[in-house]
Amino acid sequence: MNFFDGVTPEAVSNAPDGFKEFQIGENEAWIQQVNDTVSQNSGKAMLDIIFKKIDGAEIHYYISDNEYKMQRLKQLYLCFGIPVGSSDIDGWRGKRGIVVCKQGEPYNGKTYNKVSYLRPMPENGAFKQPSGPAHTEPVKPAQPPADEFTDDIPF
Repeated sequence: MNFFDGVTPEAVSNAPDGFKEFQIGENEAWIQQVNDTVSQNSGKAMLDIIFKKIDGAEIHYYISDNEYKMQRLKQLYLCFGIPVGSSDIDGWRGKRGIVVCKQGEPYNGKTYNKVSYLRPMPENGAFKQPSGPAHTEPVKPAQPPADEFTDDIPF
């Protein structure tokens, strides 16, 4: 068996695109997988939650056993429609919500986006990218009439 068996220009052209990532801002996603594991850094128990988007992008979100554990669990439960207090991590798969990302810290010369916080899906289930503020004309400051004298020194 050779590594290049089945490698043809057509097969390579039809292969899915490379690395996809969550964009900075709001991303509609679902829970693909949850792993109950141990942090390599602290040695504490943690959940590794993998969110996935329709374009195939994946991002990890970690909830460690620390002072923020309950706050992050509550946010996950509320934003992804998981019954509060549920420990059935297999039942969490497929739950949908919004993952809000921000730019992460540089790592090995590259910067990858990371989860900032979670938000629930809109009530109608339709995700819309937030639009910018409506265009309005700037408000001009009020000017006194040119023929009147104004003095702001109180005597």
